[in-house]
Amino acid sequence: MTKLVGLDVGYGFVKATDGESGYSFPSVVGEGHTKPTFSTRSNDMPIIDDLKIGMGQKLYFTGKAAIRHSKFVYRDLSYTRAAGEDFEILFYSALSLFCSNRTNEFKVVTGLPVERIHLAKDLQTRVRGERTIKTSRGGEIQDTRVYVSEVEIVPQPLGTYWSEFHNLEGEEAAVPLEGLTGVIDIGFRTTDLAAIEDGEYIPEKSKSLSVGLATAYSDVGSNLATEYGLEKESYALDGAIIKRKINISGQTLDITDIVANAFEKLATNILVEINSQWRCPDFDNLILTGGGGQAVSSYLLPHLSQAKLAADPITANCRGYLAWGNRLWQLAGTHEETRVNPEQGF
Repeated sequence: MTKLVGLDVGYGFVKATDGESGYSFPSVVGEGHTKPTFSTRSNDMPIIDDLKIGMGQKLYFTGKAAIRHSKFVYRDLSYTRAAGEDFEILFYSALSLFCSNRTNEFKVVTGLPVERIHLAKDLQTRVRGERTIKTSRGGEIQDTRVYVSEVEIVPQPLGTYWSEFHNLEGEEAAVPLEGLTGVIDIGFRTTDLAAIEDGEYIPEKSKSLSVGLATAYSDVGSNLATEYGLEKESYALDGAIIKRKINISGQTLDITDIVANAFEKLATNILVEINSQWRCPDFDNLILTGGGGQAVSSYLLPHLSQAKLAADPITANCRGYLAWGNRLWQLAGTHEETRVNPEQGF
């Protein structure tokens, strides 16, 4: 049976859902090993915390497992993410979470930043087709066949637009907004501005900005180094920034002011960029989304009167991808594929 998955391979976190289960893990890849790891709290370690994947002759840890157990760890923030197999490792790690058999077929909807959509064909070539990977289940490594029969790649912010007006089955759940709608998708590496007019995506009014949560992470990291002599990579700051606390020599320190100051500066930067790219009064509706959108919403929304925060902005894109995939392929029942006419709009 073919599974349909909405998959958002972000620079900060990977988010994926098949409509029944949903997962999120840091976009971090590390060198794998076969040394035993144990949880002192229970015998059953959550699968999301023990992501191991073998591709070719190499074993990798991804997400939290990489941060905790790998000697060499990285979060690729490059433009094309073509160095090594970083994107493929994260892509197949996410799909492995939905593998219930030794052989698994998927149809996937995923996204790229607005101004990198020209890389879609290359990305399809990299992830489409059949591949045998090694996965870890119950502490045992096993061969798993993954066949990606279809990959649809769209501008990332469209996922949020679809999630606002369609349920996960692709059925219209709310009346789409009329007029000109802008989606402001603040991610880890980029901020995407997508313009949609009466349900039609307008590329000429859409833009990718090279600013995102990574900018705030860098500022927080610099302040921690200056004030406490603490140096940490961006992937090691995720928990501290989310909780706004950090442990040093057994003491828990409140870093709320440091994080708030970084987010406020990031919001100001993004607001200036938005006003430089768009005439905001021309927009009837603005939707703020992404992990960065949630983080800086309290600073941005007061300056954008027609804006609102998307429902569950962190997972909005992957949920929208799933909704679009269900509408696009209509897998229910007979599993016969029916393409949606693009002229029908969203």
